[in-house]
Amino acid sequence: MGKMKLFITYIIAVFIFIGTLYAQTPKWVSTEVQNRTAILENFTGIYGEFCPDGDRIANEILKAYPDKFIIINNHCGPYAIPEMDHPDLRTDEGNAIMSEAGVKGFPTGSINRSTKPWAMDRKLWKETAENIMNQPSIVNVFVKPEFDFNERRLTVEVEYYYTDDSPVAENYLTVMLLQNEIVGYQTSGSEYNPAFVTDDGLYRHNNVLRSVINGGAWGEVITNTKKGSYECRKYEVTFPKSIDDILDGLIEFENLEIVAFISESKSNIYTGHKADIEIPENIKINLTIEDLTEYHKTLKFEPFKQKIKITNNSELPITQFDMMCIFKNSQNYASCLNYFNGVLNKGESTIIEFCSIDKYTLKVGCAYTNEAYIYNIQSSDVSVIDVNKKDNKTKIDKVGLLENAFSEIELSFDFQNPVPTEGFVPPHSAFDYTLNPNFTIAQTDYGNAVLYYLDSTLNSVNKPGYIIFGEVNCKDNPNKILSYFYSYSDGRRNGTAPKIVTEISKDWGQTWERISEVTCKETGEPSDPNDLYIPSSGEYNFVQINLYDYVKDNFIIRIGGIPGTDGNALWIDDISLKNSEDESIKENIKLSVYPNPATNILHINNNNFIGAEYEIYDMSGKLIIKDINNSNIINVENLCSGTYSLKIKDSIFNFIKK
Repeated sequence: MGKMKLFITYIIAVFIFIGTLYAQTPKWVSTEVQNRTAILENFTGIYGEFCPDGDRIANEILKAYPDKFIIINNHCGPYAIPEMDHPDLRTDEGNAIMSEAGVKGFPTGSINRSTKPWAMDRKLWKETAENIMNQPSIVNVFVKPEFDFNERRLTVEVEYYYTDDSPVAENYLTVMLLQNEIVGYQTSGSEYNPAFVTDDGLYRHNNVLRSVINGGAWGEVITNTKKGSYECRKYEVTFPKSIDDILDGLIEFENLEIVAFISESKSNIYTGHKADIEIPENIKINLTIEDLTEYHKTLKFEPFKQKIKITNNSELPITQFDMMCIFKNSQNYASCLNYFNGVLNKGESTIIEFCSIDKYTLKVGCAYTNEAYIYNIQSSDVSVIDVNKKDNKTKIDKVGLLENAFSEIELSFDFQNPVPTEGFVPPHSAFDYTLNPNFTIAQTDYGNAVLYYLDSTLNSVNKPGYIIFGEVNCKDNPNKILSYFYSYSDGRRNGTAPKIVTEISKDWGQTWERISEVTCKETGEPSDPNDLYIPSSGEYNFVQINLYDYVKDNFIIRIGGIPGTDGNALWIDDISLKNSEDESIKENIKLSVYPNPATNILHINNNNFIGAEYEIYDMSGKLIIKDINNSNIINVENLCSGTYSLKIKDSIFNFIKK
């Protein structure tokens, strides 16, 4: 997705303006007086928190007035500047239009550039658009695109007819190229416009301005603006077949659309018309692909070879296609290209294998994505279009951790702003969203931290979201101290407090042992309960966990935030795992319960625990005993035989009852 800006720039360079102006009998445009079409230019960005709400409102208007309302999403301004591999949807023309529109926030929108300033709050769009649609237009516009899919050539004809005199001698004709179904990152997409969110949490960007094809931001001048004036203008655009091997830049031409409109000057758009690229029936096909790759079964990374099965579900025989597999993580981007040449009839399949992915490709242990795409599909040397693209690509998200990855680590989360795609946390860590998808990396007043949303309506009560890292090398120094900082606000919601658990695994995630469970204490609150709590640098609690008794062997580790019944926000930052050579610390953290196994009495050999509340849980997590430790002697006589966990002062000790 990050290459999209480069690709579109290249396409613009190959636009050819035919320059043919001719007056004749209108072919498509009406010569009768018609009402104006409302045109929304939505100033938006992929990092604008409320921009998805602008999409939602715009599409509700479009649903009510499908033939009289046009959406142009202009990605511009500070919230459109991409990070990492997020899509760059900006255009020079869009920035020029924004500079004239009086934009003071995102999203705002202009309806036909009819107000001063043009940009207005999204709550006003519907009323303003309905007012425009009830007014007669002095000019009618019709745009007719035709696409030669074999030659990759787009021909656009624009007709306009004046049903009345324009009040000014010169008007402007603007012809825009828009693109739909650009899948990529969007802040708050799930919250404000879930209908546009894909199954893997990305966002479907539609009606995106990609260029103005007949000049700069304002198009071309029309010099004959009297009643009865008619013209047809014709443009031709030839797209390159490929640009190196950049797959993300390949455009699905059927997702392009053309918008043409006439304005009095830069402001006051009279009316416009939109048309999609149509696919001829004789070139429609449907391929499906299935990922047969054998991935590792645990969190330990094992080399694998990509293996993809392709099936033709079309009446047309498929004679050629290109396929690319892409392996990417936070630091690497590797691609393998393969081709099919032959005959694949209806119902037939073929299997394509790609290069092996090994630990040298991964370099560090973290989350990664493995993707496969089909493109440049042909039937008997004629380009064809897959009409169901949802099943002609695969995407697998995995966590792969390397052996002996590190002995010490610092995770400050300040490596990137805003949130990186798909939960990457360079260089050694990954997020596990399996149970709780409502956490991410967000910006505080002094840097980034991991943010857990605690609102009960998000359906994440008591569901942990984990930060996973490892494998920790304990061979040279088994004396480890883990620490982190957290801040928490209930936000005056009166919910139960969240918890932060720390767990280790010595079998690559097949089983986990909980070694710490911290019930969070409030560190602050927002001035307005409706605002998200963002902690100051002093509003953090420090947690330190001694790992000496747990890490004589190598292990992987995860830290999980678990929301309570309700709340505002939980933040975790500056996770640190360090070696400790301090003998006093080593002695202090020696196993503090004995005998183990215990028969009747369990002793605690650390006076720091006297007076603290303790809890004993069985292996199912059920609370069995809750009391106060008055003497470092705990009666376990009535417990059944088995393994238990003693939790006291944010420390957890496992013991066996005989």
